[in-house]
Amino acid sequence: GMNNFPTMEGIEPAGVPALRVVFTVAVIIFLFAGAFIWRRRHQFFDRDPNVQNDIPAVRHNREEEILLVWGGLTTVLIFILIQVWRA
Repeated sequence: GMNNFPTMEGIEPAGVPALRVVFTVAVIIFLFAGAFIWRRRHQFFDRDPNVQNDIPAVRHNREEEILLVWGGLTTVLIFILIQVWRA
């Protein structure tokens, strides 16, 4: 089951607290980064007269790509975080 998560078995118990700190901080940073990008999304994603082909569809795709990557990485980090805290 979930308890036999392969990567956790090779880790020394002494290293677990450090990993908890590292992944907890990483998740917090990712969530703050996501919130920051969301608050500044108009600055980052709105029309840029200096960019060719800057049509709404292209901008929308850019937003979706960033959201997918950020969401995927955040999900992985949270998953690892849960494993580390259960170790």
